[in-house]
Amino acid sequence: MQDVTSPSPEKRTPKWRRFAIYFFAAVGLLLSVLLGVAAFSKKAPPVLSFNENEIVGKVMARNYGKYSESERGWLYVDEATKLTYLVTVVQQRKVDGKEGEELYFVTSGRTINAPAENDSFYGVFLVSLSNGQLMEFGDARRPSGADPVTPERVLFEALSADVWGWVVKTRDLENSDGSVLTATSNVVLAPYDNGIAVLAEFYGAFNIVGAGSCEETERLHASWRQAQDQPKGAPAEGEVTAMSPEEQADDNIEPPRCTKLQWTYRTDPPADASFTPLYITRKAGMRNGTAVASKTWKVMFDPKSHTYLLPKELKDVAA
Repeated sequence: MQDVTSPSPEKRTPKWRRFAIYFFAAVGLLLSVLLGVAAFSKKAPPVLSFNENEIVGKVMARNYGKYSESERGWLYVDEATKLTYLVTVVQQRKVDGKEGEELYFVTSGRTINAPAENDSFYGVFLVSLSNGQLMEFGDARRPSGADPVTPERVLFEALSADVWGWVVKTRDLENSDGSVLTATSNVVLAPYDNGIAVLAEFYGAFNIVGAGSCEETERLHASWRQAQDQPKGAPAEGEVTAMSPEEQADDNIEPPRCTKLQWTYRTDPPADASFTPLYITRKAGMRNGTAVASKTWKVMFDPKSHTYLLPKELKDVAA
């Protein structure tokens, strides 16, 4: 006969213990939800700000002098030349930095009441917050020749996720030996090491012509070359030459060939602390009377020198 033992009845957990378990579980869940909501809805600390127009006025007065209501700008007097320049703000941008607002602005100055002394300069400034204090970094006087910098010739660029800068276009004009040279330069500047650094300078345009257009310049050069190739016999005895020695010397001076070159550039959208490359493209054009094809260079930033490493072709453009 098999002995079968009946199982003992299961002991049930007292009701008060079950209630306590459910209660603490509910409280824990509620606390988790509240902490999650608090973390999600927690607002970022407010961005420290300042009155940009007030700051600009103080920086301008400190670097250039008093504001003139009649001239609608600041009057700067050069101590060496005694020339007076009218200085205005041609671009002003405010961005949010790591510690608060950052104000970037560009100035342009030109001589006034001195027609014989046509000169200009530009300045670049950054005002930012550091440890709750306003800091000013700037380069108040950079030469821009006889052609003052205007608003449309200033570009505000994000060079990296942390660095903003400017590309300022300056223009030069030279007349010599029957030729006219006009050039536009792109100057890349950005704040660096408690100041403003020039990261790169490359041409935007480089043109050389003689009289009139490029076609006329080439036509005159071809005529000169043809005349030079013709044999010049010595004048007969007693014959007087039509040209003086000075005129003959001038006739031997080679007229210019046409050079007409243009460049454009672009940057990559900033993704991190690395500086964007510069993609510089030369359009198809003419150099010394010879056609040149379009070409693009990818110019990288060198952290050691803190500059863009321009190839020789972008420096010696007339060669």
